[in-house]
Amino acid sequence: MKRQDWYPSRISDQILWLINFYLKLPNYETRLGLPPAHVDACVASCKFLVYVLGEWLTAVRTFGPACTQCVDLLENGSGPGPIVLTPFTAPALPDEVAAVPPGVLTRLFALVQLIKDSANYTPDIGKDLGIIATESPAPSDAQHAHPAPTVKYVLLAGDTCQQVQFNFVKHGHQALQMEGRRGTAPYEFMSVLTTTPGVDSRPLLVAGTPEVREYRFRFWDKGVLSGEWTYLKITVGPEGAAA
Repeated sequence: MKRQDWYPSRISDQILWLINFYLKLPNYETRLGLPPAHVDACVASCKFLVYVLGEWLTAVRTFGPACTQCVDLLENGSGPGPIVLTPFTAPALPDEVAAVPPGVLTRLFALVQLIKDSANYTPDIGKDLGIIATESPAPSDAQHAHPAPTVKYVLLAGDTCQQVQFNFVKHGHQALQMEGRRGTAPYEFMSVLTTTPGVDSRPLLVAGTPEVREYRFRFWDKGVLSGEWTYLKITVGPEGAAA
């Protein structure tokens, strides 16, 4: 499925876009001659996707570190009774929200095309629904000269393990998006860095055992990523700073 340039790339912005779209879409159903069943399906899809990207995904990401702590306790902890594995309980669905079939964005993008093909469609409607791409400013000389962010790091002493401090240059861009992974896990979003330095103060997956962390950084401007990735591979150890 082709990504639409008007659909945000950042999850927090996607949530705001989806809420605006499903609240305003019914106002244009009759005016644009949209199929009522398609409109209803997209409203329901937007509501459920907002729940999944917001409450559900937040709970999942919180559950991960709790599981890691549970494994650490099982392997290295102490106590008389058998360990109780951390249970995952999904947040309850809000009122008027129900699970929907797969293909939410496929349905949404198809409906947006119907909207734009309508004889009564206007640019003002497009702006109101958020289905017109925002023009990006022309790249500056600094942005042209640097295809990737400049990032250096230093290891600092932390309470339980080393912390990684990142010193970076944005080269005229608004911010950097930082992603990271440990072991064989895929890269995950960590932060949008607007001011230097940035710090990774996460504890070790296994207390007292050094681990290799991989990071990548890319230019971020109003939720849109550009340029090439800058990669770093760092070994983080227990307490104490390293040169």
